[in-house]
Amino acid sequence: MTFLQDTGQALITPLVALWNSFVDTLPGLVGGVIVLIVGYIVGIVAGFIVRKILQQLRVDELIIEKTMLSKLLGKLQLSSFLGLIVKWYVFVLFLSPAANLVKLDALSKILVSLSLWIPSLIAAVVIALAGFLVADYVALKIQETKAKSSPIISLAAKVIIVAFTVIIALSQIGID
Repeated sequence: MTFLQDTGQALITPLVALWNSFVDTLPGLVGGVIVLIVGYIVGIVAGFIVRKILQQLRVDELIIEKTMLSKLLGKLQLSSFLGLIVKWYVFVLFLSPAANLVKLDALSKILVSLSLWIPSLIAAVVIALAGFLVADYVALKIQETKAKSSPIISLAAKVIIVAFTVIIALSQIGID
C-alpha cells in the first residue's frame, strides 16, 4: 500500500508543480499578448500618421519624381516605405515589455539592445540606398555626356561612390 502511495505521490508532485508554474505564468502571458496587440495597433497608427504626413508634404513628388529617381526606383513610394519602417520599429519597442511580463528577463535585455541598435541599422540602410542611387545617377549622367571615355569614367565613379557608401553604412552600424 505504501508503494502505491509513494508511486502516486511521485507521479502527482511533478504534475502539480507544472500546473502551479503554468498558473503563475498565465497572467504574464496574457499580459504579454495584450501588450503585443496594443504595440501592433500603436505601430499601425504611427506608421499611418507618418505616411499621411509625408504624403501631405509631397515627399514622393519632391524627392523621387523631381530628381528623376523614378527611373531607378520604379514606383517606390518613399512615404509608404518610411511609414512601414515606423510601424515595425514601434512594434519592436513593445517586445521588451511583453518579454518582461512573461518573465523572460534575458530576452528582454536582448530586445532592449536590439531596439537601441535598430535606428543605427535603419540609418545605415538609408545611407546605403541613397549612396547606391547617387552612384547610379552619377554614372547615368556621366554616360549621357557621350564622351569617348565616359563608360570607363562612369564605372570608376560608380565604384568609388559605392565603396565610400559601404564604408559609411558599415561604420553606422558599428563595423569598422
